[in-house]
This record gives sequence, structure tokens and C-alpha cells, in this order.
Amino acid sequence: MNEEMKSVMAALDAIEKKMSENASKEEMKALQAQYAELQEKQVKLSKQLLDLQQKGLKLELPKPKAVKSIGEQVIEHESFKTYLKGGATKCRFEITEFKAEGGDSQTSETPSAPTVENPMLTPGAGVLQTYRRPGIVPLMQRPLSIEGLFPSSPISGNSFEYVQEKGFINGAKVVAEGTQKPFSSIKFEVKTGKVHTVAHLAKVSKQMLEDAPALISYLNNRMTYGVDLVVEDMLISGSGGETELSGIFTEGNYTPVGATKGDLGSAPNLYDLILFAKAKIQQAYFRPNMILLNPADWVKMLFVKNTSGDYYLNGPVNVASKTLWGLPVLDSQAIPEGKFMVVDTAQAATVWHRSGLVLEMFEQDSDNVQKNLVTIRAERRLGFSIERPEALVGGALAIPTA
Repeated sequence: MNEEMKSVMAALDAIEKKMSENASKEEMKALQAQYAELQEKQVKLSKQLLDLQQKGLKLELPKPKAVKSIGEQVIEHESFKTYLKGGATKCRFEITEFKAEGGDSQTSETPSAPTVENPMLTPGAGVLQTYRRPGIVPLMQRPLSIEGLFPSSPISGNSFEYVQEKGFINGAKVVAEGTQKPFSSIKFEVKTGKVHTVAHLAKVSKQMLEDAPALISYLNNRMTYGVDLVVEDMLISGSGGETELSGIFTEGNYTPVGATKGDLGSAPNLYDLILFAKAKIQQAYFRPNMILLNPADWVKMLFVKNTSGDYYLNGPVNVASKTLWGLPVLDSQAIPEGKFMVVDTAQAATVWHRSGLVLEMFEQDSDNVQKNLVTIRAERRLGFSIERPEALVGGALAIPTA
């Protein structure tokens, strides 16, 4: 196409040269017609070249980097390939940076819809093979969002310690020259926490391990999600002790809102209760940055109207943003219905990671060899410490009666 453009440009130059010479009227008319025709051809060629250049640029754009899921990492791992070939009796994987997510686990590439003939003309009796959607359609899962709110720290043992300040007497004052300086005193307490193991097992056939899409779906949507679901529930309501983590709604781990009806002013409502909790955290010198609610309770707050019948939070036409008193609202099914919590997430607690999510597969377990089965184990080891209960204020989401 470049050569064709060059020839058109040369012809235009030649015509311009002839037109500059003393040509007759008839010759000039013919040259003008040729010139117009060549100009039109030049415009078309220019558009075609521009289109090709743009297509070329599009082809050179970098492709987005694909993010591999847990299952994809497993089936591509060398130890898994060796296990399938019979070169090992078990395989183990540790994913150190992993956060389970609820929702769809299918790959980013959506299969194109199959071409189906007119139902009136399609032959029956199994002549055409039934189309099967790839992968497994999972059950709906609860979004997991609580663990990521708090700072985390790695540890190397099965327990952890932290030093908590329990009292401070400030003796600082103006001192005259040459006189004794006063002393201040600080009291400390060493707290110890325990690392807990959250794990579960499942048995699958060896044939399933060779079915990559089914394995990916199974690992992502059941084994990994099941472990993190239990972790989130314990971070909220765990009883603590030797058996499980101690959650933020467990007695002693948070400060009750403790508001009376008089504290909330005239005609109190749920918004006043949350504002009181926010102020209580601020009075303890913390900075609240999150409100935790159950989705059903957030809907109840959307229902609230004033005496004129107007919604406090915009109403159905303009949906209110999830913000109250300048703080974002996280509505999660993990929060018990009828309760709330205002939190300084940066100062309240810490998640201690002993190990990330670990997936292991064993053939030598029970009667697996006889039945051609494989046992899969998924587990995490972690701890949770609430260093400052004053940074969590909440309780029952109800207006006090006295």
C-alpha cells in the first residue's frame, strides 16, 4: 500500500508541474479532472493506512496479567504432577498470601453459547449430545470481609505475647532550677495468646483430581472457603480459651455502649445510639473508623422516617451511601442481628499468622487405596488478640428504655 501511495503522490506532482506550464484551456480542464481523481484516491489510501496503524497498535497492547486461583496453582504445581504420576505418596502446598472470597469461582473466560438447532427440527433419541456447562455451579457463599479489617503479623511459634500498658501516673511539672525532678510511673502487664488450628478433611476420587475444572472449583469453593468461614465467625463471636479464638463480641473484649435514655436526648433513635458509641471511643482517645452492622439491621435503619414521613437516609429514589456520622458502615452477615459495633480497627486488635492456608493430599489414609480415593486436608494456624477493648464500643442495637 505504501508503494501505491508513492505512485499517487508522484502522479500528483507531475500534474501540478504540467498545470504550472502554459497549457491550453482544454488540457488544463483534463489535468484538473485527473488531479481531483488522484486526490480522492490519496484520501482513501490515507484512511486505509491509518486504520492499519491503529489495528497494529491495538495488537501491540500488553495483555492483562491473569491471576491464578488456588486450584490453578495446585494443578500446575510440580509436586501435584509428581503425585498424579505415582512418584509420591502425598503432596503439600502452602499459600502464604490468600484471602478467600465469596461469589463465582469460574474462570474469567466465559464459554460461548452452543449453537442449537430449531427445537422443531432437532432429532431426538440421543442423536445430539447434551451440552454440559464446564465446571461446577457452586452454592451461594457469604462474602468474607472481617479479617481484613485488622492489622496482621506473622509469628513462628504456637503462642504469642504482647505487653499491655495498665496504668500511667504523669508526674511531669515545672521544676525550679536546682530542685529534685519528679518521677512518673507506668504499669505494664504481659498478655499471652494461643495459636489455633482451623482445618477440615474431604475425600475425593483420583479421577476427580485428573479433572482440572472440577478440582479448581472444589478447592476454591469448599475447602479454602470452609476454613476462612470458620475463622471469620470466631473473629466475631469466638468464645476463646483452649478451643477457639476469642471474638470482638465476646464479653470482656469490647466496651458496652452503656447509654441511658437520657444520654440520647429527646426523641432518641438508633442513629443517636451509634453516635453515642462513636463519642465514647473518641473520649478514650481512639479514632473510630468503621461501624459493623448486620444487613437486616442496616435495612431497618433505612426504614426510619421523621415526623413528616421523610426518610432520614434519602429513601428509595436516591439510595443512601453506607455512611453514618462520617463513618463507613460494613454490613456483614457475620455480625449478629440486633447488635452493632463502632471500631477503631487500626488500634483494637491484631491477627497473628502462624501459617497461611495449607492444602495437603494423602492416598495412604484409611481404605483410600482400596477405593481409589484421596484425602484432602485444608488448614490454617492463626491467633487473634484484642489489645484495646476501649477501641470497640457496641452491644444491642436497641434504644434504651431507662
